[in-house]
Amino acid sequence: MKTSEILKTLVLLICTSIFISCQKEEEGRKITGYEEYTITVASEKVPGLLFSSGDNHLSEVYAVMREHSAEWEQLGSIKGFEYEPGYEYTLRISETNYLDHSMGDPAWTEYEQLELISKEEKTSDDVPNNFIPEWFYTEYCSCINTDFRYYIDAENKDIIEEDINSNPMITFGDLNCYIENDWTRWLLVNEKKEIGMLGFIKKVNIDGADFPESYKNLKPEGTIAGTMEWTFIIGNDPENEENAIKYDVFICNPSKSKSAGPTPVPYFYKDFTQYYQEKYPEAGVKAVAVSHSIK
Repeated sequence: MKTSEILKTLVLLICTSIFISCQKEEEGRKITGYEEYTITVASEKVPGLLFSSGDNHLSEVYAVMREHSAEWEQLGSIKGFEYEPGYEYTLRISETNYLDHSMGDPAWTEYEQLELISKEEKTSDDVPNNFIPEWFYTEYCSCINTDFRYYIDAENKDIIEEDINSNPMITFGDLNCYIENDWTRWLLVNEKKEIGMLGFIKKVNIDGADFPESYKNLKPEGTIAGTMEWTFIIGNDPENEENAIKYDVFICNPSKSKSAGPTPVPYFYKDFTQYYQEKYPEAGVKAVAVSHSIK
């Protein structure tokens, strides 16, 4: 091989090596931004919305206020920070922005505690009830219809009917009950979008033949595709069923849907016969059932 050809080959190999090296560097993790600043961390966490793996997730988040700011904002996590409710913190933290196109979420931000400046036992002032944007309820949730149905078989129907229409266990205390579209979380929210209560939904399939006979007087719309029991767990522990509320559920395919594959709709039922027999023993209660649907 001529000397000139050898040199050309070497140059080509070197250029190829440099190109591959640069390409790997571009494809790897890159820091696109870095800054340090001081924040105040509120004494209680509040509900917020975090984006991860291409979807939004309800979560308890830190309420933080940056130095020279008067507005609280949410922060999902702070590396190295040991949080204890009931204390307000002042921290020096770093904010690092990353980019890596090989990741599912190519751009993300990490926060890390650099210094614990102060920790004071107190209740933080003017912390927002939550950081959940209003569009979350319209785009990612369904709302239980406030116009519920009920069936009463009793000698004194009036007293039972009056109680049903004012009982917060049934009316949700005039709050809106939202359910995430994946049927995993629920929230009770007022008109100002302040959260009164929230939790998880535990679902199990059950035999509808065991449902109370009173449900037959409140038939759901559409074709019944399944029957379940949904447990509305209160709080942030999906395994803690203390004070949980259980509903019998008919899963139905809408009969009027024009879609080739209609989205199943849950109809919620609860038998209140024993409850009202004990609450109003003189009313001659034989059967009471209530049904809620999705708007």
